Amino acid sequence: MTHTVATVITYRMKMIMLIAVLLLFSSVRLANGQEKRSLAALRMDDEITIDGVLDERAWEGADAATDFIIYSPYNGVSSRFMTEVRVLYDDDALYVGAMMYDDHPDSIFFELGQRDAGDINADHFYVEISPFNDGLNGEMFKVSASNVQIDNKLTSGDSWEHRDTWDAVWNSRTHIGDDGWSAEFMIPYSALRFSKSANQVWGINFWREVRRIRETSSWNFVTREFGGTIAHLGELTGITDIKPPLRLSLVPYVSGYLEHGSEQLGVSTTYNGGLDLKLGLSKSFTLDATLIPDFGQVQSDDRILNLTPYEVKYNEKRPFFMEGTELFNRGDIFYSRRIGGTPHLVSDVHDMADPGEIFTNNPAEVSLLNATKVSGRTHGGLGVGLFNAVTSGMYAELRDTVTGATRRIMTEPLTNYNMLVIDQTLNNDSYVSLANTNVIRAAEKDEHFYTANVTAIEALLKTRNRIYSASAAAALSQKYYSGTDPGLGHSVSLNIGKTGGKFRTDYDFSVVSDNYDPNDMGYLRRNNELEHSLDFSYNTYEPVGSIMTTRSSVDLNYDQLYKPRAFTSASVRLSEMIILMNYWSLSVDMQFTPWGEDDYFEPRARDMSKFYHRPAAFEAGFRGDTDKSKKLYAELQAGYYRAWSEYSQHGFAWSLQAEYKVNRRFSFDYSLSMEKMFNDIGYVMTNPADMTIFGRRDIKTVTNTVSGAFIFSANSYLTLRGRHYWSGADYDKSYFELLDDGSLRELLTPGIIPNIDVNTNFLNVDVVYTWRFAPGSELSLVWKNAIYSEGNLIVSDALSNFTEMLSMPQTNSLSLKILYYLDYQNFRKLFSTR
Repeated sequence: MTHTVATVITYRMKMIMLIAVLLLFSSVRLANGQEKRSLAALRMDDEITIDGVLDERAWEGADAATDFIIYSPYNGVSSRFMTEVRVLYDDDALYVGAMMYDDHPDSIFFELGQRDAGDINADHFYVEISPFNDGLNGEMFKVSASNVQIDNKLTSGDSWEHRDTWDAVWNSRTHIGDDGWSAEFMIPYSALRFSKSANQVWGINFWREVRRIRETSSWNFVTREFGGTIAHLGELTGITDIKPPLRLSLVPYVSGYLEHGSEQLGVSTTYNGGLDLKLGLSKSFTLDATLIPDFGQVQSDDRILNLTPYEVKYNEKRPFFMEGTELFNRGDIFYSRRIGGTPHLVSDVHDMADPGEIFTNNPAEVSLLNATKVSGRTHGGLGVGLFNAVTSGMYAELRDTVTGATRRIMTEPLTNYNMLVIDQTLNNDSYVSLANTNVIRAAEKDEHFYTANVTAIEALLKTRNRIYSASAAAALSQKYYSGTDPGLGHSVSLNIGKTGGKFRTDYDFSVVSDNYDPNDMGYLRRNNELEHSLDFSYNTYEPVGSIMTTRSSVDLNYDQLYKPRAFTSASVRLSEMIILMNYWSLSVDMQFTPWGEDDYFEPRARDMSKFYHRPAAFEAGFRGDTDKSKKLYAELQAGYYRAWSEYSQHGFAWSLQAEYKVNRRFSFDYSLSMEKMFNDIGYVMTNPADMTIFGRRDIKTVTNTVSGAFIFSANSYLTLRGRHYWSGADYDKSYFELLDDGSLRELLTPGIIPNIDVNTNFLNVDVVYTWRFAPGSELSLVWKNAIYSEGNLIVSDALSNFTEMLSMPQTNSLSLKILYYLDYQNFRKLFSTR
């Protein structure tokens, strides 16, 4: 890339940005002016039975919320299904009773599913509650016609979605009758946070889903053009003289494991016990703690073969780190998988062994001793989050094969992880926040370990109609080694645009310095970047003919290296998405990188002194799926890649997923995906003469996944998931020297290069039986099977590869875990009646 071309590109980008600003302020659309609806709750004196039948007198005296308005597909149109919702309360709980009338009760969908399952094929009713009525934070309690519970925390946002990382303890029952179906909720105040005001005004909204026609409607109108659902709540009045209860609960657990590896004699057994504690420190703040946690039953990671210079990011699946962590996402500097992750020196320790020594033990995972988090938000909108976790020191054990002497080498010291978040909500779903993470390792005099600190600040401002917004963020990272000055790094980002309405556009700028590193407690794929992006999109929300909604977008990107300042890539991305009235969806996207990419990371040069010039390329993708409410659901994805180079680099990928609902209790899912890259060019090694060597390879990846669930009841179910991942990189023995201008020169005599072909298999099977035998209490029985194999012999035949993989060492484990929920309020009521 010459200086002249780079100058032209920069000029064009500035012109495009100027046009965007003109477009941004040439289109103004006011928000929907509909007033909030209001409903009065009724205090009751007599107890009611939560059975799903609204036959108590108290329900008759309460006001009803009616006249629901469609959210989807015809946003703003009155629903033809009559719904009545009433709210009662007493000193201990809020009660919600809903009657969903239906002229065809035999057509009500009532599939069973797991608790918190995201897409049960059933009719649903749910309530969104914001006790502080701030339009920013709240809770959602949802139940299917088959009484499967779903609960989530709500936060402000531009997408209509809920978080599935929070589990509350509440009671519900449903009933299907001649006039439709009904639901009763009992939500204890211990599941909510509210002020001590004598007269309460809560934000509230009620929702109904009619699955057979895919209609979703709400009591208070919610527009699809801007804002999250929590920004469109009505009001619940009439609640007086209630007091926030002492929120104290304990969840002790015991667990036992039987484990057998094919390379070990006999079966190993382990037993664990621990405790989860939840304590309300005030009306607004809650302390959550876990002591000696056991996460051995969480679903296995979907591991992959990684040929890139970047770390693979895996999803968090441990319940403690998934629940109540909304505040800790501020600043984008917290990645909970760092806690209890891989020891720093688990690989480097092999270079520390003396001749004649062998490793007898080298743990690949750090043990978590305890973790605590305190979070909450005041009535004035000030949110505070505190997090602390302690992991134990880890050691590799070695034995001298001649003398028999043993010794240990520390691979990870005792470590303390801390995070503080302060977040102030502002008007119009806006906020400003400050976050800090600190990692202290108890090995100050060891040159391999250090203390790390990251501080971030971010702010989001929206106009009153939520159509326009601007956000900014900045972060500073510091590393403190023994006897040295701290290594400082920074990142800054800015976004401004029209983010609501049909036409949307925004400009995004970010800069990440070459030594910014939040990865001791966060995740950053790569640093040393300077990026500009400009996005345009047009959305339709009103159905036209057979089309329900559409989204068309154009994204322009221009990227540079931060240091040394150099062009890296420029691209244009076009995409189109259509959802049809039959709930089939189609999407296509295309991306062009007309000037290629100067990749400074693939050569693995820490000083960024080398780069590989990737040629101009084109990518295209397609995705289509059918209606998930039908017995058979299918999804197809396909992609194609082509680079214009002398090496004829090209590839394709496709995947097919099918889900079949046998009946309301049993369903299974199968997916198959394949990806092939031909003549891919990638890093091989840097030889002793500091020559960077690349190789040409064909990469093939095949993934098979099967899953199923048999639901005995809303609180008892059996699930299975099996995944086989097979990937190989076959080098064609053509090797190249990376030159200073980013091009390659073929090596006719490459010297001694070891066989770097790789054939990798991961097989994981997880079978889980879950029984929720009491509110908040659970028994789980889990069987896991795991096989990992990697070799240098490429196997092209799938059956031969699978057969050979089954002969490799494998691990089987069977575990039983029982946890029991103990709530102070239940004990108080029990003893008060005696």
